[in-house]
Amino acid sequence: MHLRTRLRHLALAGAALAVVTATLPGAAVADSGSRDHHPSDRGLSAVIRYTEYGIPHIVAKDYANLGFGTGWAQAADQVCTLADGFLTVNGERSGAFGPDAAPDGSLSSATTNLSSDLYFRGVRDAGTVEELLRTPAPAGPSRDLKELMRGWAAGYNAWLRKNRITDPACAGADWVRPVTALDVARRGFAVSVLGGQGRAVDGITAARPPATA
Repeated sequence: MHLRTRLRHLALAGAALAVVTATLPGAAVADSGSRDHHPSDRGLSAVIRYTEYGIPHIVAKDYANLGFGTGWAQAADQVCTLADGFLTVNGERSGAFGPDAAPDGSLSSATTNLSSDLYFRGVRDAGTVEELLRTPAPAGPSRDLKELMRGWAAGYNAWLRKNRITDPACAGADWVRPVTALDVARRGFAVSVLGGQGRAVDGITAARPPATA
């Protein structure tokens, strides 16, 4: 895949982390039955307005705070799923769940944790995501997108510090850890290549050089 195309996909995937109705000042969310939450931590804050069916709407003054509110809201809603995904993109599934167990398939087509780890460790060792992030806009991610990812990581981490996980899927698990903006970008990259190399992970990790006489 062409580098410029991959960068655009990374940007789209990063923006897709904000899978909520998110607004900056000046765009009010009207709902008479809304429930407001006001999380804040280390200089970042947002208003999370839950409307009918528990849908969060984020109101913030800039992209870093918008990311903060989104990270907080998503952690509150699905912290175990998110933590599992970060374990995946860091190539650490085998240590937590065993090499032969199967991932859930949400971030690659790998059929075993070992195959998943080999693939994502390869992405890490090659510095693929770091290279994409270093590319200046407009070919690379914009400043707003980088601020969104930074804020998302901060919001997720703040929720972890201030709340007790009750979901039995990961309560007390040592693999639920704070994340960085780079982790968020790695997850975005994984989503962006799901329709390409992400569908051929077992073939990539099982590749061997041709036999010689």
